[in-house]
Amino acid sequence: MMLSRAVMFASTLAIMLATNPLYAKEADHSTKITKAEVGVLATIAAIDTDEILLSVIATNKKPNSDVKDFANMMIEQHGNNLTQIIAMTTKDHALPLTGGEAEKMLTAGKKEMVAIGGLEGKAFDMAYADAMVKGHQGALDLIDKHLMKTVKTEEVKQFLTDTREAVKHHLEDAKKLQAELKG
Repeated sequence: MMLSRAVMFASTLAIMLATNPLYAKEADHSTKITKAEVGVLATIAAIDTDEILLSVIATNKKPNSDVKDFANMMIEQHGNNLTQIIAMTTKDHALPLTGGEAEKMLTAGKKEMVAIGGLEGKAFDMAYADAMVKGHQGALDLIDKHLMKTVKTEEVKQFLTDTREAVKHHLEDAKKLQAELKG
């Protein structure tokens, strides 16, 4: 039941980000953020959404305290990042928050929620830690190899640089969590 609500929330959030006027303004020729950068931000928003949803599931699984603490950190920090994206794009862009790798990321996130959402206890904790390592490594690689090369405006460059640093720390923390669970 909880998993289906999380998947519904992810779908609703993706639709809202793509179509809601609160998040997407009408065309304005004075915008600073390029269409390609909107795709970059949409991709990061999708990653944030996936991390939040999987972490919400984790907090409801009665995980061990380290997993619960990590999941709560993910919810807070990815939520803050998502809030920054919404504020930036609401202020500066003329397009819906879509494009880039966003749809692919949301689809992959839903599959991952289904794959590990039915697990319990240590099996869930381990699968969650593994997913956090894999997801953050993938996000770091995507930022370094693709997204950073796409951004041109200073505001988006700084945001992506800050996001990259946070992802790097999340990856380090996820690897520590994974090692603790294996040990």
